[in-house]
Amino acid sequence: MTATAAVALSVHSSAAVAANRCTSFMIDGASERIRNYDRHPPADKPSALNARYGAIADVISTLAEEHGILDSVCTNDAQKAPLFAEIAATSAWAIALESDIAQRLNASCPSAAKAFPTIMLADAWLLLANVVNENGGTVPGAFKDVIPKVENRAAAAGLVVPAWAETSQYWRDQIDAKEKPIIQACPSPSPTHSP
Repeated sequence: MTATAAVALSVHSSAAVAANRCTSFMIDGASERIRNYDRHPPADKPSALNARYGAIADVISTLAEEHGILDSVCTNDAQKAPLFAEIAATSAWAIALESDIAQRLNASCPSAAKAFPTIMLADAWLLLANVVNENGGTVPGAFKDVIPKVENRAAAAGLVVPAWAETSQYWRDQIDAKEKPIIQACPSPSPTHSP
């Protein structure tokens, strides 16, 4: 094989690998884990709650990494858009489950038990809104089951979620600024959350 043929084969192989990698396989696995966590809540013990919180945080981290990988291997926006919508939906659902755990972990300090979920659910809503707003207001089908999960928890926490077009980083930052001092006033708030 000539050097030119070897380079051409290598480029063709790399393109084929990238095309094969532009799938929802990893997202589907993460979604299944979150679905399973939703069906089987952790025991009401701090160790079980912290372990589950960590497991959910791992899924969110994996999804963020997957977003970066797909952004580099998928060749066009038409391929990326449905995958990114699935990532946002699964991440928002995961954050909603984290908010449940944060509420339970902070039951001894009711103000933190309300403030943590409020911050987290604002993060989840912003994730969804970013995708909707990037798609000109079209709500992806992947959001159908997740929107009520976030909205219902937000309502329970007293968080009024704005319309998609009015949801922004600024809105979310205002929620953070209001709720973080409340959390810090509680003794040993748990767990820490970073979007």
